[in-house]
Amino acid sequence: MARSLRDLRRKMKAIKSTRQVTKAMELVAASKMRRAVLNAQKLRRYAFTAWTILNHLADVHPNLHPFLEDRTPAKILVILFTTDRGLCGSLNAQMLRAVHQYLQGAKAMEAHEKIDCIAVGRRGQQYLARTGENVIAAFPALSNYPTFKDVLPLSRMATEGFLSGAYDHVVLVYPDFISPLVQEPTVKVLLPFTKSRLHDMIESILPKHHRREEEHEREVTVREYLFEPSQDEILRTILPQLTETQVYQAVLETSASEQSARMVAMRNASENASEILDDLTQVYNQTRQAGITAELAELSAAAAALS
Repeated sequence: MARSLRDLRRKMKAIKSTRQVTKAMELVAASKMRRAVLNAQKLRRYAFTAWTILNHLADVHPNLHPFLEDRTPAKILVILFTTDRGLCGSLNAQMLRAVHQYLQGAKAMEAHEKIDCIAVGRRGQQYLARTGENVIAAFPALSNYPTFKDVLPLSRMATEGFLSGAYDHVVLVYPDFISPLVQEPTVKVLLPFTKSRLHDMIESILPKHHRREEEHEREVTVREYLFEPSQDEILRTILPQLTETQVYQAVLETSASEQSARMVAMRNASENASEILDDLTQVYNQTRQAGITAELAELSAAAAALS
């Protein structure tokens, strides 16, 4: 009986320590989440407006710049955003499931030649290496207050590969922050800006339930764009910057999704620890009460025998 009580006390102490750790991690993630969500929301309107302009520009003037050209999706570069650490619920599992579905759909296309991958985050890097995908570069997850300069090496690697002809399409796979409870895997064709068969394939295998682009995009009919001072100078300057902005927005969405998912996961862990602790406390009290009752019964029986 004493050993059983000692084991229960040891378990209760371990669960209390675990609950303290998960509670502290929840508070830290909540603090980081507020700043990450604020940064993502600040840039979101600008990024979506820029994305709308780029799509309209590609429809009206498809041959003004290589970023606007319609190419057959034969050579594809996939940039996958995940986290470095776990303890963030099912976020990484959802992202890996989404990239698996996308890779299977892309490889099944008739024009498929090759797919290279860039992993942002250790979880995605490990998954791509384990599944035998060709990973040409790996970056750490930019989850602690990323800046625009942090994404420049990644975005320039993607744009230079596209301009050199090494890739026909560049695709972003990242979690889109909807709310602290919902983070939706998103597959977005970064380059080129024209609509292609790859867009239709993505929508067929990974339908988006929250189409922010459509929510923020107004029905605008544009027949021609006028450039001032010069067409070449504007496109050469603006298009790379807006492309880098799209990559930066994906990083901010990933950061906000990671912190919110970790906060919710740690809150659930703390609540589960409290429930287990309550059950163990009840078992401990019942066991202790049964032990005391048994001792009293033995004393009463001994006293009756002596009398």
